Amino acid sequence: MPRTPFAWEVQSRRDVLDDEVARLRELPYTLWRDVLKAPMTRTVSGRDERSYRLRIAAAYAARHSEDIRVSVTLASRILRRPLMRSSFVITPDNRFID
Repeated sequence: MPRTPFAWEVQSRRDVLDDEVARLRELPYTLWRDVLKAPMTRTVSGRDERSYRLRIAAAYAARHSEDIRVSVTLASRILRRPLMRSSFVITPDNRFID
């Protein structure tokens, strides 16, 4: 049974996830259309000096919609299980819907 993380561990993970979401929100809609075809993964280090795997996936937000939902999942590199998730929706005119 996994232990409950300390508050500083949760905050460190949240910082990694928030930083990545902020970085991804700078990318244009046209790039996200390409990500629809295949998710991306990255390995990043947190301020807790642990490595985390980020999975970035995109899918249409709704049927017959051009809006794209971008989902970011933070996972432990060792356990390979999701720890946190975040998402946002980008429209064709580069507006965000949270």
